[in-house]
Amino acid sequence: MFRAFRFIIDLFSQRHGIVAFAFFLAIGFLMRQAPNVVRESIVSTITSTVFYPVQLVASSLNEFRSMADENAHLKEENARLRQETYHAHEGLQELARLHTLVRFDDKWDYPIVTARVVGHNPGRFLTTLVINRGSMHGVKEHMPVFSMNGLVGKVTKTEMGHSRVQLLVDPNLKLSVMERRSRVVGFLESMDGHRLTAMVPAHAGAKVGDTLVTSGLGGIFPKGIPVGTVQNIRKSNLDVMRQMDVEPFQEFSVLEEVFVMEKEPDWIIQELLDE
Repeated sequence: MFRAFRFIIDLFSQRHGIVAFAFFLAIGFLMRQAPNVVRESIVSTITSTVFYPVQLVASSLNEFRSMADENAHLKEENARLRQETYHAHEGLQELARLHTLVRFDDKWDYPIVTARVVGHNPGRFLTTLVINRGSMHGVKEHMPVFSMNGLVGKVTKTEMGHSRVQLLVDPNLKLSVMERRSRVVGFLESMDGHRLTAMVPAHAGAKVGDTLVTSGLGGIFPKGIPVGTVQNIRKSNLDVMRQMDVEPFQEFSVLEEVFVMEKEPDWIIQELLDE
């Protein structure tokens, strides 16, 4: 069929007018003399030969359009599956974090409020966070805040639906700590809003790698919350004290969820806080 079409085109392209005229004259004569069945077959053959390229182009366009639609659909499906996979992965991570929280909940006899971090201070160093739980959720000022890794800080201001958390690295936060091995008590603070420093008696025999936990003194933080590890020990201005660089267990810049312990300060400490 396609060859016949090429043959006709070649006749006209080569300007063989006489041959073309004779060819069509012969076809006309044969069609007049031929039976109806043969005549219909010749007409069908000529028609299909002439319109075959048009049909081929239309079919190709339809096929291309169908492939383009299918490709767009596959892209949308791929994006949807990626999003579902991401949400499933995030859900599994959150489930693992909450599962770990059960061990914290059994350790202290205080209710725990789970909160998400929704903001932080825009300064050079990260010293405060904003969480999505407030007074309507039972959160109050001076309540301890911790993560699965260890102590984070304490609540310093509450609104109806959110609260501000003061981090350990805030220079305004002073914390009484205890070295877990020797049980000696010291205090921890940050001088620059970035690094943590602890002061302990020189006779304690503190070593690099020792673990510091909350001592329970001060009435705000219960005893035994992990704080960090000793990274370096050096002499202080006082001969009876040693100064230690402390690496906190919790990396504050990657916090997503925190846990607020519904523990209010002891009444004696509360009186001092209110003065």
